[in-house]
Amino acid sequence: MSSTSTVPLRSRLLSLALTFGKFGGITFGGGYAIIALLEEELVRRRGWLSSEELLDIITVGESTPGAIAVNTATFVGYRLAGVLGGVVATFALVFPAWVVIVLLSGCYLVLRENVWVASALAGIRVAAVVLIVRAFFRMAKGVKRTRLNFICMALAFGLVAFAGMNAVWAVIGSLCFGVAWYGLRPRWVSQQSTVDSEQGAASCDGQTSGQKQ
Repeated sequence: MSSTSTVPLRSRLLSLALTFGKFGGITFGGGYAIIALLEEELVRRRGWLSSEELLDIITVGESTPGAIAVNTATFVGYRLAGVLGGVVATFALVFPAWVVIVLLSGCYLVLRENVWVASALAGIRVAAVVLIVRAFFRMAKGVKRTRLNFICMALAFGLVAFAGMNAVWAVIGSLCFGVAWYGLRPRWVSQQSTVDSEQGAASCDGQTSGQKQ
């Protein structure tokens, strides 16, 4: 990944404004559709982030209140240019959509009934699904491929897709699982190993002392 720390702040802010302004103007299909564009532009083309960094930022953006696209833009901007970068990236993402909504709000009812507009939107929705699926497979490469992770992913998907569970609870459950399994468990195993080693050393010392006596 190429470093952006040597690039002047003004240039970084301009790049963020142009990049996220483009995202805000061409992204259809909701916040998840932007993930594919982020991965293509920020990781593969510009090299601003690694796949792992982008996955972490998207995870944080999904876990915090608000739209995932806006949250992700804020985190990426902050990552590249500090607080001002977060403000610029967020504003650049939201502003084009706001302008379009204002311009189309007056004729929305007429356009909604137009068969050509409805057909075009239906095609755009299909393309958005394709973008989301492609982003899923690309971003999945940054996840550890363990049996337990696959089980948790399948369980969360089943509960949300078929059992009707709120996705927020799936996020909270996954967060608790990550803290317990990848955070607390290694520490407990390390502490247990240390205790076993100390007990083994004490046992050996006791046996040696007994033999000398």
